[in-house]
Amino acid sequence: METAKFRIIAVIAAVATALIVFYYLKRIEASKPVETTVIEAVQDIPSGTQILPGMVQETTVYETDVIPSAVTTTDDVVGMYASASMYAGEQVSSKKVTDQSASSSAASFSYKIPKGMRTVTIAIDPTTSVAGMLQVGDHVDIIATYQKAAADRDGSDGDLSSGSETVTRFIADNIEVAALDQTIVRSEGSSEDGQDSSEQTYTTVTLFVTPELAKALVYENATGSLVFTLRSPDETENPDHGEFTARSMEEF
Repeated sequence: METAKFRIIAVIAAVATALIVFYYLKRIEASKPVETTVIEAVQDIPSGTQILPGMVQETTVYETDVIPSAVTTTDDVVGMYASASMYAGEQVSSKKVTDQSASSSAASFSYKIPKGMRTVTIAIDPTTSVAGMLQVGDHVDIIATYQKAAADRDGSDGDLSSGSETVTRFIADNIEVAALDQTIVRSEGSSEDGQDSSEQTYTTVTLFVTPELAKALVYENATGSLVFTLRSPDETENPDHGEFTARSMEEF
């Protein structure tokens, strides 16, 4: 009788152990990163270049590493044209390819402007444009620095003739980059590791903006200074639009 009880207990324990192991292995399997296929550039592809079969290839990456608008089949890009420069090993984004050559797409650029929006082109340099790393389709926040009439002692606004202070603040957020002039500057010589070095810079950036913001940017570009800050594609919050002054720096 005792032997039968022990056998029953042993069977129950074995089943319980098997179930625990089964669910443990199932949880481990579920926690493994899921892989997917994307298309990457095999070589550097300058803007305006027609994409040929040998320029891109399929590659496997974890889903967590897939960029927004990633292309998943070579059929979607072969024969298309690069609307922005791509680099070897970079995942190909649908925002960086077009079915038109540079000459024909330039003629139809106006059809890409969202209804109610305008384009404005601003001169930039590496310092104001995220060291030349902007790409078409990126979104930026814009910081302006300008002179503002200093407030009177009673707290009311003064005028520039009675003194001014330098003010810095965000004037626009989540603005899409419509175009870059794609000027490529290649430096002579080699880098410290002996490899050929090159640098990509843009002299102008074109943005999709509202008519009111277009006026503000043109005015600020002529009288003050503008700096572009690159946003993460996952960013949902907008920056504080409060002013930053010398007093703010003292309190920082």
